Amino acid sequence: MLERTPRQRELHVGFKMLCEKLLTRDGYMIMESGWKQKVARAPVQAADLLIKRPSDPDTTVVESKFYRSRRIDPVLLRNALDELKRHRETKKSKSALLIVSAQTTPAMRQEAEKLGVTLWGFAELLQMTAKTPSLADNLADLLRDGDPSTGDVFAAELAVLEEQSGRQRPRGEGAKIAADLDLVKPMRDGNKRFAQLCDRAIRYLFSEQFHRWAPQNNPEDGLFRPDLIARLAAGHDFWSALSGDFDGRYGLFLFPNQAEPLGHGAILSAERFLSRPALRPMLLVVSRAGLDAGGRRAVQEALRQRGHLILSLTLAELKDMLTARDLGDEFHDVLIDRMSEMLTDLSI
Repeated sequence: MLERTPRQRELHVGFKMLCEKLLTRDGYMIMESGWKQKVARAPVQAADLLIKRPSDPDTTVVESKFYRSRRIDPVLLRNALDELKRHRETKKSKSALLIVSAQTTPAMRQEAEKLGVTLWGFAELLQMTAKTPSLADNLADLLRDGDPSTGDVFAAELAVLEEQSGRQRPRGEGAKIAADLDLVKPMRDGNKRFAQLCDRAIRYLFSEQFHRWAPQNNPEDGLFRPDLIARLAAGHDFWSALSGDFDGRYGLFLFPNQAEPLGHGAILSAERFLSRPALRPMLLVVSRAGLDAGGRRAVQEALRQRGHLILSLTLAELKDMLTARDLGDEFHDVLIDRMSEMLTDLSI
């Protein structure tokens, strides 16, 4: 099996597990799970699955391929079909099935049929996951995490899967987070708790706009470092516009727990982690009292001189956004207005 990074292995194994669940859900018996041996790096040459219907003596060999693109390279498809044909002949199976996380065309299906292989792509996967909302959520998570861009590659499929989703959206979660934030004091002992609650708040507000959340384990040394980094999925027009205007694919979040407004030095310290070449040009700062005059000047310098976008929210504004989300209101208003004010300020 191809040597992969841990994240790649997680995606590819996750897709194979999903396909096995879909097939068993539809009444197939799993005779062999070759993919488990491949993951364990056992020296085997086997198909991912060998399946059969309970009342049918004939077996079917199955291969599942996770692609991080909506289109398949024709050479890759032919190689996958040839591999599956060999597995079918080895197992003396009557039929073969190739499942891919990509679009398939009539020409592709005809090529597969010539080799005695049935080809399933997005159309079949979406039809099958519609019967089980939890599996629709499973497929959606894989596509979001596998997207090589900011969320546009699989946008059409994700829109369908969102309608199929069985996830229970939390109700009143914003009010709970806001109440817990009120209990945290602006002191060193409360830093960790404040960051944890702000993390929860940001994920609750922007769960459709970001994914691949990566908390940062920052030392308690008084410096201002981002507490959270996430990849843009651009599920809202505001974030889509920022992604395009600033060439950004990742957003950084900072949650300093100090009573006084943040000054020039705090913003410059945090800005060191922004980088347009690294596609990280955006920082959202949540602090108790916002910015002082020096902090606002640092934000202006960052935008004017380096093209870095730093948006600031006070704790009161964050709690207002949480309440708005609970009520089903547009909670991006404060960010939209702040962005507009910055871009129409000729002093920047």
